[in-house]
Amino acid sequence: MKLRTLFLLDLVISLVFALVFLLGPDLALKFFGLTGGKTEILLAQVIGASLVGFACLCWFAKDYTDGQAIQGAVISLLVYSAIGFVVTLLGVLSQATRAGSAWIVVALYLLFIAGFVYFQFAGQRE
Repeated sequence: MKLRTLFLLDLVISLVFALVFLLGPDLALKFFGLTGGKTEILLAQVIGASLVGFACLCWFAKDYTDGQAIQGAVISLLVYSAIGFVVTLLGVLSQATRAGSAWIVVALYLLFIAGFVYFQFAGQRE
């Protein structure tokens, strides 16, 4: 796999989740087994807005040619994925979510961690 492909995959997944969180926050909350109160809907939409930012980073990073810019994007997305993994894993393990489907998000974060770690330390970036 090329780094560009990983950026594009992250872009697509981020955009899908962003659209669901922004346009259908009730659906996103049900996916995690959470209630759809006003506060939860607002937070879901804020998460969606954040995911649009990460999707934009992936969109621009896929065409970077400068080594430092590529490294900055990879490290940023690696840190984001690692924090997201820990937070979602702790949430699932503490049963904050009542839906088994939340494990999908944990797995996605773990896959992106593996990909970004590979390209940061071992893989060719072209």
